[in-house]
Amino acid sequence: MGAGDPGGRIPSGGRSLREEAGDMATTEGAAARPIKQPGALSGRVRRLRDHFFRGVARPWRNEFECFTTGTPWDVVYDEATYYIVPETYPFLQTFRSSTLQAARPVPLPDGFFDLSLPERRAWMIREVMVEHLPAEVLPGDLVAGGRFNVLASRCWTRREAAERDAALLGPRGARAATLWFHRHGYGNAGATSGHLVPDYERVLAHGFESIHADLDARLAAMPPADVRGAKGAQLRAMRTAATMARDLAARYAALCRDLAASEPDPDRREELRGIAANLDRVPWRPARTFWEAVQALWLTHMLVLADENYPGAGVSFGRVDQYLLPYWRRSIAGGMDPGFGREVLRCFWIHCNTAYDAMIRVGGNQGITAGFGQLLTLSGLTRDGSDGTNELTHVFLDVIDDMTPILEPKPNVRLHRDSPDSLLDRVVDQVARSQGAPFLLNFDERSMAGMLREAARAGVTHLIHEANVADYAPVGCLENTMAGNDRSGTVDINLNLLKAVELALTGGRDLLPATDPLTGVADPIRQDGPATGDACRFATFDEFWAAYATQTRALVKRAADLYERTEAVRARFGPTPYLSCLVRGCAEQAKDVTRGGAELSFVTVEGVTFATTVDSLLAIRHLVFETRRCTMADLIAALRDNWEGHDVLRAFARNRCPKYGRDDDAADGMARRVMDLWTDEVWRHRTASTGRRMRPGMLSWNYWVGDGFVLAASPDGRPKGQFLSNAICPTNGADSLGPTANANSVGKALGGHAEDGRGDWRDWLCSLPNGASHTITFNPALFRDEAHRERFKACLRGYARNGGTALQVNVLDPSWSAGAWSARPGPAPSRPARSRSSASTTPCLRSTARSGRDHRCARCASSDPGLLSSARDGALRGASERFGALRSASV
Repeated sequence: MGAGDPGGRIPSGGRSLREEAGDMATTEGAAARPIKQPGALSGRVRRLRDHFFRGVARPWRNEFECFTTGTPWDVVYDEATYYIVPETYPFLQTFRSSTLQAARPVPLPDGFFDLSLPERRAWMIREVMVEHLPAEVLPGDLVAGGRFNVLASRCWTRREAAERDAALLGPRGARAATLWFHRHGYGNAGATSGHLVPDYERVLAHGFESIHADLDARLAAMPPADVRGAKGAQLRAMRTAATMARDLAARYAALCRDLAASEPDPDRREELRGIAANLDRVPWRPARTFWEAVQALWLTHMLVLADENYPGAGVSFGRVDQYLLPYWRRSIAGGMDPGFGREVLRCFWIHCNTAYDAMIRVGGNQGITAGFGQLLTLSGLTRDGSDGTNELTHVFLDVIDDMTPILEPKPNVRLHRDSPDSLLDRVVDQVARSQGAPFLLNFDERSMAGMLREAARAGVTHLIHEANVADYAPVGCLENTMAGNDRSGTVDINLNLLKAVELALTGGRDLLPATDPLTGVADPIRQDGPATGDACRFATFDEFWAAYATQTRALVKRAADLYERTEAVRARFGPTPYLSCLVRGCAEQAKDVTRGGAELSFVTVEGVTFATTVDSLLAIRHLVFETRRCTMADLIAALRDNWEGHDVLRAFARNRCPKYGRDDDAADGMARRVMDLWTDEVWRHRTASTGRRMRPGMLSWNYWVGDGFVLAASPDGRPKGQFLSNAICPTNGADSLGPTANANSVGKALGGHAEDGRGDWRDWLCSLPNGASHTITFNPALFRDEAHRERFKACLRGYARNGGTALQVNVLDPSWSAGAWSARPGPAPSRPARSRSSASTTPCLRSTARSGRDHRCARCASSDPGLLSSARDGALRGASERFGALRSASV
């Protein structure tokens, strides 16, 4: 057999996640609310699912496999794509050395290094995937394609490797500059991979044969000078890459036939022959059936992950219920049992999760607890303005419910004001039972407004307009892009907006020395930002605002300049010819996607620490200029002392100052002012090497937690070491008036509504085309009966009108989160993973299961005004902060 034991069974041993979850459900402290378990899965899918969760105990895993040209200067680990992950900085050199040491040499053809870099890279990835990587088919699986996590040679010549290293390494290189930027609290930046929706719809409809023919035609029509130059080299590389899916499919088809020849079970034998027949056709030629379409989608997708050498982050599937619908209907009309279609999708689910195998041995099974963001999008408006919910939408929701808890792919449901009740009922039901597993909601009206603002600001109204903006799809978590022609990154630059407040207080100098955590050596404080003057001499808040605005503009420029250093390196040394086949614009311009070949090519600047910044500005205005509770010198001294010895002033900063998130027009006006300032500045910048325009978004990933230890204390009362605000969420504990006030503040910060009705889309305004992550955590008590669920549905409809672009709803019972896992002896099994954007705002801490009474925070009580809000209890608020910090630290 291709995998498993000699008898064709998935190896047994250990206990299934279902069994362990059953133990959890009966653990003292969690018995009142059992943990979500998978649905009624078939024996096939249950075995596949349990096999995946055996993790490192499996006989084979889709771990990184390394391949080299065998040259002494070779590199297989591209560190620059990880510059946005500061925790990797101490290990970058080790990763580079160890991956090269583990690499197997690939015999090279004569004249290999005479080829252009894109042609070398295309040949290498195809050779590795088709000829050198093992191929397996798990027993019972209905979809082929098991190994794709590779670290393959970057294929540089000696000179290219030296030039690339000169740009990145050494005390003046991009690596050191990025580390300095992070250590001093500015954020992080780097040209990273993933974060797009490839043109999967084209592959299903026309096949790679059509893509290959198009490349042939373009080469034939190209002037001879271009054929000999970079353009011809790029198209030849893409043409080589376009054959990879065909040749790998043929290899898997042969494997399936070999397995069928020795398969004793006649039903399984026919399944293997069916998989082989599918692979004989797709993805080289157009798919005809639903089974073929899902097979083509998976094989095409997994090769994107191989080409970028990056395990799945933000490479999303787009609007699957829309472009797979014709194949579903055709197959149902042709006699396919709907249950079989669901079974194919469940197998597809398992394959998506194998992206986690890349680093599965990092800390035992901890390699499968992160979030790779292979997002799929369901429902939403269509081009004609109607709702796109269809029968396949509900099939996907069925499969999601059956497979949960599991990690990938992440579901995102697009809602709007007229989403049908049948869809909302399903969403509310599944959210209620999700227990912390990501369930992401994007809202069309505000999201489309943001995309249309992008079109206007960047001059691409011919590519994004009223007639096609409904085709947008989120990637990763919630970040909005167009599908098939858009490489806009979504975590390229992560900017700590709060740093500008610190620099305005100090006249452009760090408040505290930045210390290297490895050596303990502190950098000398110097003039890093503009010299905006002594803040103690400012007589009005407007003077302070002017200094803050100057520092913000300088902060954005500094981040853009830093990003350019890795963007230029990627553009020159990091082609991805296969992915370029799947992004419109690359073939037309004969330009790789890494060089800005996509029709839509942006760099996204993500604003981090937004609410902490807003609340800090509100505190400065209130304490220093309005109430004169303290002088500017008093405030600066308190921040340098990390608030120690300044308890009274800190209490005023935390509890008596206005806060964003309470539907307070004055406070939310400050939020809008901050939003307009930094987003307008972002639009002014573009990359020099690739000409990519910069655009704003708000996704804090997990930086809002870790960077709390980097940034100095802030004027809102936060000490150094306490986490910051997440994305567009209010600071933890500030949203004391419930979810409606919280959502209204978010909507106003994004722009609200145009009074004259002429917004970015209809009367909606939106400053963030990439979207804004907004997370609220609820107690399950909110969903306890039909009346409460109807109120939550109304809340979602209201959010579409007045809220933001996206919402992640987490449903957690603290007795489950804090009690069940800690009560169980030994290591916890893999838990439902939370999205990288997930965070708690004000968690509901009192479980109704323990007391039989309804103790809920203000956001829950807002659905029933007769209930007393426990969020006003000071002791509970303190517990909320401690619980939030503990839980956030584990994200």
